[in-house]
Amino acid sequence: MTKVFFYHNVANRLQAACDLIVKSFAQGKTFTILVSDPEREQFVDRMLWVQPPLSFLPHCRADAANAAQTPVLLTADTELPHLHTDRLLNLDDNAPKSFARFQNLVEIVSQSEADRAYARQRSRIYKEQGCEIRFFDMQTAK
Repeated sequence: MTKVFFYHNVANRLQAACDLIVKSFAQGKTFTILVSDPEREQFVDRMLWVQPPLSFLPHCRADAANAAQTPVLLTADTELPHLHTDRLLNLDDNAPKSFARFQNLVEIVSQSEADRAYARQRSRIYKEQGCEIRFFDMQTAK
């Protein structure tokens, strides 16, 4: 069963996502990042080129030739057969299709009301599917 982790109350959703990926990569973890919006994908791609500063976090699109050897994959399709299935980071507004194939699902929620409303919808879906859900308030974590 997929475990879902909501990191909420962040000032900047995409920056928080990149920070989390950097920390996870340093621990040897792999990620599949669901990002269907082309502008969002471009932003995340650029951030991963410079995070951490003066470094590079190996990443590519999931349909790239070297995807199997790359620890962080960007995709708009969670049904591709060769994705890393240990961790999915959802940067879309809706719950991902086929999320049950991933061991862990990470959701990052900003302080905007629209983002919170989408997150509540996703949380209900995950709860209805019987997922274990944990919430982390990033304002109190500082």
